[in-house]
Amino acid sequence: MAPAFSDRPVDGIPAEFLAAVGFVGGVGQVVQIPGSVLYGLGVVGDLDADAVRRAAGELARSVRGHRHLAITVPDGYSRPFVEGFVLGGHRFTRYQSDPDIAGVDRVDLITSDDPAHLRAALVVAEAVVLARDLVAEPGDVLTPIAFADRAVEVASAAGLECEVWDEKRIATERLGGLLGVARGSRNPPRLVHLRYLPGSGAPTALVGKGVTFDAGGLSLKPTPQMIDMKADMAGAATVLGVMSALSALGCPRPVDAWLPLTENMPTADPIRIGDILRIRNGTTVEIRNADAEGRLILADALVLAAETHPTAIIDVATLTDAAAIALGRQITPVITNDPPLSDVLLAAATRAGEPFWPLPLPARYRALLASTTADLVNYTTGLRHGTALLAALFLNHFVPPTTPWAHLDIQGTALADHPYAEHPAGPTGVAVRALLEYLVAAPVAPSV
Repeated sequence: MAPAFSDRPVDGIPAEFLAAVGFVGGVGQVVQIPGSVLYGLGVVGDLDADAVRRAAGELARSVRGHRHLAITVPDGYSRPFVEGFVLGGHRFTRYQSDPDIAGVDRVDLITSDDPAHLRAALVVAEAVVLARDLVAEPGDVLTPIAFADRAVEVASAAGLECEVWDEKRIATERLGGLLGVARGSRNPPRLVHLRYLPGSGAPTALVGKGVTFDAGGLSLKPTPQMIDMKADMAGAATVLGVMSALSALGCPRPVDAWLPLTENMPTADPIRIGDILRIRNGTTVEIRNADAEGRLILADALVLAAETHPTAIIDVATLTDAAAIALGRQITPVITNDPPLSDVLLAAATRAGEPFWPLPLPARYRALLASTTADLVNYTTGLRHGTALLAALFLNHFVPPTTPWAHLDIQGTALADHPYAEHPAGPTGVAVRALLEYLVAAPVAPSV
């Protein structure tokens, strides 16, 4: 729960205290003195939204235990401050019997900014918190059915249309990738379709990978690699977080969301190496690695999304370790078939304070996905390099060439190893802010 914010003015902090306490004002520096807390925003003249957001996140973690704060915020920066403070101080404590320190209940902002900016910031921050809390849930709690039930609740609260397909409907709709991955689990799969309809027109389609626990199937992961695999549904959590905020932010464009939900387990009738699955559009896929399951369930969802003739499709998925190897744990790669869409997404991500970076979609690598017994392989066995690009090429096969499409591989950025800026250690809710900025504020990108 976020603290209650208001814009009630109170007396400022006298400048004479600064030298006495050794406060130099570096971004994120926090000094507590009797009755006051000083926080730094960096060099005068270099102030920007990212600095404010980072500083607010550090401040939030430093003032735990205080119940009521009055904080001076530079005019024009209340939105990034509130985002940073709420997100930086967020903790998932549902399963802790005695959380160590209570959080802040109320914050009075000293600013002349329009209160509407504050309200928008809270909506965005709560959308990120929703995504984070879903990712933090244990896999035995957040099963595919439980995730679908949560999506129904969110849809009801946010004014969205929501349809949930059970395993029988999934079979009727010929979602062979989703059914194949789900075979290995005793928990049945679900497909969630959400619609935000502010008016007429073609929608933007969002697709989120929702593997609620990924043991690797018959390609069983070793324990160290399995520890974080309850987070393999972070793409679906991001998309649900985005959908939860569209109405409150006044998003002007229709948006569809497709969430394929399953576990990837070796316990029931798991797919075997060499099995062939048939995706909704008829494409056959030879299984070379049962742990390359995300692209299989996304393939079905991408086909469904394309059938609605959207203006663009954006998928979000914890897909490849190669993404983190390429760009580290704080920058999300974007791979697209449409440079104008990429440009608009990158600009929106920059404004939102979430670094994205483009990677190529090289046609010369498509031949590596060829199979001798099916149309495609789901994994290029023995090939160590370029695997993030190969995964994207696999997904691209299921998107019509004329449909603008972008793939966000959040494998490296969905979790933070340690606290930094507005991120505590753990789930980050990455891409919620960037996608909301794209959908609500950015112009529609023309196709090539």
